[in-house]
Amino acid sequence: MNWGIVLTIQVIVWLIVIVEWKQLKKLSRKGKVLFSSLLLISVIFSFLNLETLAGPRTVLDQIFGPLGDILE
Repeated sequence: MNWGIVLTIQVIVWLIVIVEWKQLKKLSRKGKVLFSSLLLISVIFSFLNLETLAGPRTVLDQIFGPLGDILE
């Protein structure tokens, strides 16, 4: 985990909130929840090292690979 990237994402998220504060006040509750959840997801992803995570194909092969061997 690179703490520089995490800190940069945090600064960017706070800048987005500061810039969008006036429009955020006007939004409905659903809009505020959506805005907050998207920013929260980006913060969570900043903690993960996405370059080393397995892709969806690898995950599906690990789940269904043994099942295919059993069915053959």
